[in-house]
Amino acid sequence: MDGRIEHGFRARFRALAVVEGEADPDGWAATRVGEVLTRARSEGRTPARALAEAWASEMQAAKSEWTARAGGSPPAPAWARFDEAHPPRFLCDPSLGGLARWLRAAGYEAVLAPELPGHRLPDEAVRRGFVLLTTEAEALDRRILADGSLVAVWVPSALTMAEQLHMAFLDLGLRLREPRCMACGGTLVPALKETVRPRIPPRTALWKDEYFVCAGCDGLFWRGTHWDRIEATLGRAVAP
Repeated sequence: MDGRIEHGFRARFRALAVVEGEADPDGWAATRVGEVLTRARSEGRTPARALAEAWASEMQAAKSEWTARAGGSPPAPAWARFDEAHPPRFLCDPSLGGLARWLRAAGYEAVLAPELPGHRLPDEAVRRGFVLLTTEAEALDRRILADGSLVAVWVPSALTMAEQLHMAFLDLGLRLREPRCMACGGTLVPALKETVRPRIPPRTALWKDEYFVCAGCDGLFWRGTHWDRIEATLGRAVAP
């Protein structure tokens, strides 16, 4: 198995162990990951998917524990740091361009910084006040995560985009917001049909009256079958 996957999930389970008050978070995480991997091998399942499902189940227990204690000492877990009035903004490593697009569709700011080398992304996220989304498990070893300066979400590259999206939603307690432009992340502004009529495909103009224009790239949007498919995918991402 890719050592990065085991390393990343150990860090994820360790964070949950801290929330749940385990005396030895590192030992607990190592044991839990080992148990899941042993079971995955016996069942013929992929390690990444088995660990992701086990982590999701443990996450629910950790959230219940956190709520029962009415919070704990800082730094707060990632899901407790954001709310509707203060949603997270994301800096994604270049390999997560697809995930960034879907986070924008879910209503969140998500940007890429392809000009920056990977080792500089954590510091850039701190500078801009963004959550770091990365497939590099090594980023989880940075001291700025331990002291709470940075919130980072590691997602395994072995998972599908939909599974990565679900993991990010669960990790940060995200809710669906008003969609943004998937191409650039700009706000979608309602537009009068007559003002954009020259840009509307003739057949679409016959049955659609509601349109939106991206404030960033000036793209034109309407609620058609493509929009419906996007909403269905997002609905599955937020489902338990």
